[in-house]
Amino acid sequence: MRWQSGQVAVAFAALVLGVMIALQFRLQRIVPPPTATGQLLTLLKNSDQKKAQLVAEVAHLNMLLDQKLTQVAAARRLSAQLIQAEMLAGTIPVKGPGITVVWGNGQAPSGYQLTDIDLLLMVNELRAAGAEAIAINGQRITAQTEIRSAANYILINGSQQGAPFTIQAIGNPGTLKDALTLPGGLFDQSQQEGRVMSISEIKVEHVPAGPPLLVNYTHPVSP
Repeated sequence: MRWQSGQVAVAFAALVLGVMIALQFRLQRIVPPPTATGQLLTLLKNSDQKKAQLVAEVAHLNMLLDQKLTQVAAARRLSAQLIQAEMLAGTIPVKGPGITVVWGNGQAPSGYQLTDIDLLLMVNELRAAGAEAIAINGQRITAQTEIRSAANYILINGSQQGAPFTIQAIGNPGTLKDALTLPGGLFDQSQQEGRVMSISEIKVEHVPAGPPLLVNYTHPVSP
């Protein structure tokens, strides 16, 4: 059957129309409509805002972390300083290298008897030699310790003590021993007067804490 010219024209027009419809459909798939484009822009804007908020939050958290780390470091330094102050004040037990001295009276009945003055001289010599902790018969020597004679005994921290006296001192063992054994020192005097003194360079395993320190009238001076 032969196509009439009118039919050909109609067919061609239909073909062209079909192609145009197909192209329009593809363009609609490729190019989003104005509404979709606006939604995408809004999402991008919201995403940028959220990102900025997260960055600010991270910066804030980092700042808080730095502050906490600084506080922890400061707390550790204060704790170390407090422990050192407590050790030097004699309010906590301590141990360390040092010497142990056993000091006894002379032979009775006429032998020399140790007095509070002798013990004060011993403490003074040990402190001058750098002793960081001293105890006599288990009594820690602190800034408030009294050493005084009372009848036939000696009071140390309010506790009655008698010879022989065991003196523990923490510090450089050689320096502490040298301070007591210098010519004319306490060791020589003890030998001359018939008193018994032995000195051992040995690690001091335990020096007890002293009694609580009481401050009633002393106040710090403001800078």
